[in-house]
Amino acid sequence: MSHAFLLKLRRYYKLLFVIVFVILLLVIRMWYVQQQFLQGFKNRLRARDNMIEEIKDYNDKNVQNLQHRLPKVIGIGVKKCGTDGVLSFLNHHPLVRIPDGMESFFFTQTGELDLGKYRRMMPLTNERQVAMEKTPIYFAFPPGNNPERIKSSIPGVKLILIVCDPTPRAFSDYVHERARYKLFRDQMVAKYNTFEQFVDGNLPILQSNIKDWLSSSQHHSDLREKFLQMSINDSKATLLSNGIYSAHIQQWQRLFNETTLKIVDGNKFMDDPGSIIEELQDFIGIPKVLLREDFVRHPITKYFCYRKFTEQDFASINTEHNHEEEFVKQLKCLTNTKGRTRNGKQKAKEETLEKLRAFYYPFNQQFFKDIGENFSWSQPKNL
Repeated sequence: MSHAFLLKLRRYYKLLFVIVFVILLLVIRMWYVQQQFLQGFKNRLRARDNMIEEIKDYNDKNVQNLQHRLPKVIGIGVKKCGTDGVLSFLNHHPLVRIPDGMESFFFTQTGELDLGKYRRMMPLTNERQVAMEKTPIYFAFPPGNNPERIKSSIPGVKLILIVCDPTPRAFSDYVHERARYKLFRDQMVAKYNTFEQFVDGNLPILQSNIKDWLSSSQHHSDLREKFLQMSINDSKATLLSNGIYSAHIQQWQRLFNETTLKIVDGNKFMDDPGSIIEELQDFIGIPKVLLREDFVRHPITKYFCYRKFTEQDFASINTEHNHEEEFVKQLKCLTNTKGRTRNGKQKAKEETLEKLRAFYYPFNQQFFKDIGENFSWSQPKNL
């Protein structure tokens, strides 16, 4: 072999050695970062478990101090946007207590309010625990002075408002009402046999009314009183008007700011409930013992359920859960009545959904402006 060839071969081996050495360093670095992450996460789980034990110990020692107390947190809406799911998941927190049935409808009554009665409707709690209830119609239904009544009745109360894309919300509300209420079902079937017929029969009327109502004023909040009256005279029309959040939000914002009113994107909650539940624990002011990793999809229904994540789960942290019966038994899921329209068995026609997207679009934009945040909701195709 020539001397020149040997020099080239030596340089080649040196380059190969450098490449292999760099790759090895990168692998070691990645392994180290992963170990640091896993150790940090394990420490987080241990801290969570310690907090749970401390809370349970406090609860056990204060059984004699249980009382019926006014709620510290109220969910005010919106119907069919995930209000049941949020409270059901929060109820796994040892400091959260919700009444049977979740909904009190206390502030829907007119006349003088009996706070003693309201207090007795709440579950027994100690001083650290948080009584919560939710009544989704508070946000957009009579009485119109509900923000003032809630604020004056419970000055330190915090409110959770869950909103969602109004187009699928309207369809979900229609399906829910037909499935649950016989009177509504009989009335709807007699006049509107399908959701498409319902929209075609009611949307033009609502559009015409809104145009007339806004002829002397351009702000959507001026529609609030009209919608409140409409909910009394023609309750079925609220299936569409309830998605016009911009008509109501300013009335609540006048009395509640970002520290006492938490606005949640219901669509995000459906896709990533764990992140929302973590945010809500911070908002409520309770220790964060419900973690994002505690919420997993059911292997069959694909809906999210609660299952406390433990250190033993690290072996399968990046793998799909199988259909083992033992795993499914550990899941705490919502009732079978949830997700009627998300399972794909009931669908609305695209033409009808497009009409609703175009109708809701300007109201959505005003709502986003009012709250200072944009949500990734569906938009009409012709934009």
